[in-house]
Amino acid sequence: MPGRPPHDGQTAGVRVLWRGLTLACPSCGGRGLFRRWGLFAIRERCPHCRLKFERMEGHWLGAVAVNTVVSATAVILTVVVAMLVWGTDVSRGLLLAIAAPVGVILPVLFDPVSRTLWTAIDALVRPPTPADFD
Repeated sequence: MPGRPPHDGQTAGVRVLWRGLTLACPSCGGRGLFRRWGLFAIRERCPHCRLKFERMEGHWLGAVAVNTVVSATAVILTVVVAMLVWGTDVSRGLLLAIAAPVGVILPVLFDPVSRTLWTAIDALVRPPTPADFD
């Protein structure tokens, strides 16, 4: 049912987070939240239940933080795996050649997921009110 907050007893927190990870609305699970894949392309509201995504000023800073943590973790894991494979004598140039693309490409590809995931986390922490729907 569109317009229903995610805390109605039927939708568990895990489902809300899963919706965020799969680019769906945390409230209704609707798709089509992005005009196109890429930076800053999320719609202002869910096209199905009309949940407003940016419910307060600075909302997207949380998505930036999620993206930063995931990307930094991926870069560190890439370096650790490279050092496990080639040993600690691996050159800095090789480590840079392997880790730099991860640190540049992953944040761009993960941006849409970080936005919907942060919106889901926000919906769990601050459940939407009827005023958050159109």
